[in-house]
Amino acid sequence: MKAYKYKLKPSAKIIAIFESWLALLCELYNAALQERRDAYRINHLSINYKVQANQLPEIKNDRPEFAHIHSQVIQNVLKRVEFAFDNFFSRVKKGQKPGYPRFRSSSRYDSFTYPQSGFSLKGQKLHLSKIGKVKVHLSRPIEGEIKTCTIKREADGWYVIFAVEEQRKEVAPAPKESVGVDVGIESFATLSDDEAAPIENPRYFRRAEMDLKKAQRRVSRRVKGSKGRKKAVRWLGKKHLKVKRQRRDFHFKEAGKLVNQYQSIKVEDLNIQGMVRNHCLAKSISDAGWGQFIMIVIFKAEEAGRTVIKVNPSYTSQDCSRCGHRNLITLATRIYHCSQCKLVIHRDRNGAKGIEQKGRAAP
Repeated sequence: MKAYKYKLKPSAKIIAIFESWLALLCELYNAALQERRDAYRINHLSINYKVQANQLPEIKNDRPEFAHIHSQVIQNVLKRVEFAFDNFFSRVKKGQKPGYPRFRSSSRYDSFTYPQSGFSLKGQKLHLSKIGKVKVHLSRPIEGEIKTCTIKREADGWYVIFAVEEQRKEVAPAPKESVGVDVGIESFATLSDDEAAPIENPRYFRRAEMDLKKAQRRVSRRVKGSKGRKKAVRWLGKKHLKVKRQRRDFHFKEAGKLVNQYQSIKVEDLNIQGMVRNHCLAKSISDAGWGQFIMIVIFKAEEAGRTVIKVNPSYTSQDCSRCGHRNLITLATRIYHCSQCKLVIHRDRNGAKGIEQKGRAAP
């Protein structure tokens, strides 16, 4: 499955429908969540999707406005609640921090989905059941069969996301066999390949930080509930959205270069949630976005028939990549000196080579 995202150009009338649907669907989501919580708290009963879906006809009779929403869109909301609880119980079983499903505010419920039917794309027009026609800016052709259609609200407008089933294409083998990737802050990533230069860290958030602070101050100075505050919030949202998109675009481009160049890619299995607890490095780690980058590498590798191997990150920067001797060094030490074989190498390059060696040894 592959996602295609396009900008929509809806009329004011269509936007009003989108907004009204999101408000009602958010209300339904919170009601379904509340019902599950109360059922277990009061009667120790677990309610599933089927039980809640059987109540939809009654809800439509009591609340006629829900009858104006496509039936599968409403059902998908209950599926989202089911998915949230499935993930919650999965985390409990794994001994992770559970994170009980939370209620959603109307300002943060930003999408609805046609999971199977109710939509069709004809040229530059998207036909949505019970809504109408919406103009779409098709920036690239869709290859494959469209399975689902999601309408999403973002800070700079409305978008449609198509989940498409594509046929796997035959891809030629990569020119190089294997590489280890050591992500960092000084350089975004360093490769075990001596011919490859380190990937510079763009630091998009750091560069935009002053503008973001100004935008945040503008929001703080506005009266809550006023039109001026809403306008300031939208402006701040656009600033954050730009940083997010810059980072994501950078990740996709660098991941594409790795996948095109190497057949097997070895990366560290990082505990990023634990790493950001270090308040000195948390902002820089979040700005780099290592987790998103590794996810994109895995996605693009699967698409191209490459392999990604995650290795234990322990001591990858402290074990000598030539002789294996462990030299305990601090994070401030940037040049690695091996006391055993006298190897002198940049700390990140040594770590990348260690990751590549661990990946080769993995079963």
